[in-house]
Amino acid sequence: TIVVIMKILQVCPYFYPYLAGQERYVLQLSKKLSKHGDQVEVFTINHLALPKFELIENIPVHRFNMISAPLNNPISIDFLNAFSKMKSFDLIHIHNEHSFVSFMTCLYNIFLKKPIVLTCHGQLKFGCSLKDQLEKLYSKTIGRFIFNSVTKIIALSEDDKNYISGLGVNDDKILILPNAIDTDYVDKCVSNSKVYNELCGKFVNKRLVLYVGRIIPRKGIEYLIKSVGIVAKKRSDIIFVLIGDGEYKQTAKKLCEENVVSNDVLFLNGLSDEVLFSYYKLSDIFILPSLSEGLPTTILEAMYLNTPVISTDIPGIRNHFKNVALLVPPKNEYELAEKIIKLLDENDLASTLSVNGKNHVFNSYTWDKVSESCLKIYKSI
Repeated sequence: TIVVIMKILQVCPYFYPYLAGQERYVLQLSKKLSKHGDQVEVFTINHLALPKFELIENIPVHRFNMISAPLNNPISIDFLNAFSKMKSFDLIHIHNEHSFVSFMTCLYNIFLKKPIVLTCHGQLKFGCSLKDQLEKLYSKTIGRFIFNSVTKIIALSEDDKNYISGLGVNDDKILILPNAIDTDYVDKCVSNSKVYNELCGKFVNKRLVLYVGRIIPRKGIEYLIKSVGIVAKKRSDIIFVLIGDGEYKQTAKKLCEENVVSNDVLFLNGLSDEVLFSYYKLSDIFILPSLSEGLPTTILEAMYLNTPVISTDIPGIRNHFKNVALLVPPKNEYELAEKIIKLLDENDLASTLSVNGKNHVFNSYTWDKVSESCLKIYKSI
């Protein structure tokens, strides 16, 4: 038997230690591909003055200096040096069509002529009409160039596939492959009952509603905080825990003061995964009120840890979770509050969502399954 070892390049705008959903995706995929025996390297932008080169989980990571990051999209003149380094790879996998590095990689590939796979990490909405109009213009110009330049496109959901094909991209080019989590790693983190027991002691007689993610407008934080005021008038035993950081955090805290809910909301960040997963396990509800998403790792983590989920009825979310979560329209704090109270009051409903959610994730959204599917796509091209 001849085993073909591929040399694969992952290109992404951000990477570890910046760990939002997209970055976790690239890290976990790279780890699984390396364990398979393929040679995987990562090219990314150096946004925190980190080493230009280092090994992370035995994966070579090359960072190119950043000059600015308009709309959270890091720009790098230094990335011109990536061109010659790309020549040795058999295949390039770029992440996020809304990124400078994806655009530059496609420009380089006019000369390199390498097979390229693009993963689209969801439709992008900022919640600001001007920014959203700019995104539409981008998708119809630079985005379309990127879509037409790559060999295969991975969409996270049926809605995302339809959106991309609506931009004039051939349907046959687009494949659906979901996000995933490393269940072995999650199990290892939550096996330390000491951390969990300490949290239980901290929140005696409290029901926890948990949010995990970046504190930015696109995540619907404004509507989550407004819903707290509605819920707090009916229940005095609830605390909302928001874990994450971002440019909207100070505004969010001021909004809590304006709505007189500062005592009902706890902001946290910088937690170890061991502590983070213990919060999931302890919480009565996980809530993600985003305006746009791909396929959120946080929902997969919450469901795997038996936490019932409330989220928004948007592309990406509805395709994967409509039967195992409660969905509400985006930007609607009233329906959000109504579903929170309903889930806290109805134990049978919470138990059903808890069991069905975990089974749903375990059956379809683990990295063992998804990485094997990704390898098949690589080999096909």
